[in-house]
Amino acid sequence: MEYKQFVVKAFEREPGKWRASVERANGKALLRGLGRRRRGLDKFITGMDATAAEAAMQMAMAAIDANAFSRISDRDKRRGCTGLKDTGKRGEHSAGRLPSRHAEL
Repeated sequence: MEYKQFVVKAFEREPGKWRASVERANGKALLRGLGRRRRGLDKFITGMDATAAEAAMQMAMAAIDANAFSRISDRDKRRGCTGLKDTGKRGEHSAGRLPSRHAEL
């Protein structure tokens, strides 16, 4: 079945023990390798057995929904870096503590 640009397939590992696999619908790797010695991930297989094919597929779709295979774009990386530069300005209250919400009481 195709789900959010991924192909999810259930298979029976042993009688009564189901798992599911996830691949990209376009055939590209799920995650690219970082560095020279690390390999990319072409296929993901759920790590727990399920009693039914539907339950195994739900586990795989939950991993997709949790953005387990998402790629961070260059624009997002730049936003993250600029956000880190602003953190030094946030804690400039007395004694380095943030004001209490109940200080006015």
